Amino acid sequence: MAMPTLRANTPRRGFGFRSPWTVPLVLMLAVASAGAQAPAQPAEPVAPPITDAAGNPLPNSISTLEQVTLGGVEQWIQIRGADIDNPILLVLHGGPGFAMTAWTELYQRPELERHFTVVNWDQRGAGKSYAPDLTPSDMTVAKLVADTLQLTELLRARFHQDKIFLTGHSWGSALGFLAVQQRPELYHAYIASAEAVSWNRRQQMSYDWVLEQARNAGDTDIVAALEALDPFDPTNPAHVDVKDGLLDRYRGGDLYTPGLWDEYLAYAFEGRSPYYTDAEVNTYMAGMELSRRTLDTEFATSDYDLFRDFPVSPIPIHFLVGRHDHSTPGELAQEYYQFLQAPAKSFTWFANSGHTLMFDEPDRWAQELIRIARETLGR
Repeated sequence: MAMPTLRANTPRRGFGFRSPWTVPLVLMLAVASAGAQAPAQPAEPVAPPITDAAGNPLPNSISTLEQVTLGGVEQWIQIRGADIDNPILLVLHGGPGFAMTAWTELYQRPELERHFTVVNWDQRGAGKSYAPDLTPSDMTVAKLVADTLQLTELLRARFHQDKIFLTGHSWGSALGFLAVQQRPELYHAYIASAEAVSWNRRQQMSYDWVLEQARNAGDTDIVAALEALDPFDPTNPAHVDVKDGLLDRYRGGDLYTPGLWDEYLAYAFEGRSPYYTDAEVNTYMAGMELSRRTLDTEFATSDYDLFRDFPVSPIPIHFLVGRHDHSTPGELAQEYYQFLQAPAKSFTWFANSGHTLMFDEPDRWAQELIRIARETLGR
């Protein structure tokens, strides 16, 4: 199974895997400005322990925030689990550049940490792993895939496990498929959330949905703006920017739960996350922009298509999909799920979720991951 061809193109302005910004830029900047008045974070955050009902750290638990070197670049991982003998779950965040470590206390349920040793990784150039001296040559899809495989090997050796579980969201779900294509024997199973499946088809379906919503709502100005793009070009950043900027207007974008972005952004930018320093919060957007200019641009011109490049999997593959996600439309993921040959597979709709389903429905996300692990290891 060959990796998707990543064609060389003339450098141009990148556009988001999800949207021009994974989160609303204006809101982020506003909250960041307010957060400048928040109490200062410690210079080196300490991960809170995992405790019993009396508040005592569990004897075989782990809760660490560590720096590792992957592909010659220093990067950060967070490891949390009630029992280090549990299966390892490596989480690949989306974006690219949308590191989620800052929010694990909001969405990563204790139930998940009772069944897995969960590893959250701020990918090179993202979140805590951002560094101003990173260059475009450091930020390539091939190097992110190599980082994923190297981190997998480190976790296998450290926790004495032959295989681990891998899950990825959005851009991270594509990254996960590329890693599984190269080294499927490293993983028990792969769980993909908000999977794009085919870059060009995904963008066209998303555009068609937005145009339909605008027509149904009688938004004549928006209809005119979208119709001006006809024929819509999924490889044209200007076309995609217009379309993506309208997804949230019709509740088909990142989050389906009203007001949830405000809660998450305030938590991080008011200094309440125990995992980020003030300096790391302040450079978060720089990391997103770096990823946008490099990884995003390369991936968007890669002709990514799992129907062509990954028709058969040697390991179990599972899909978790937000019913209201029209950035990476669930209908396309469902079509691929039915097409894919795998030793085991499942497809699960999240009825009250948009694109970022682990934020919209964190309890359901934990339950489905636990279910998949039980079924996989039971076999």
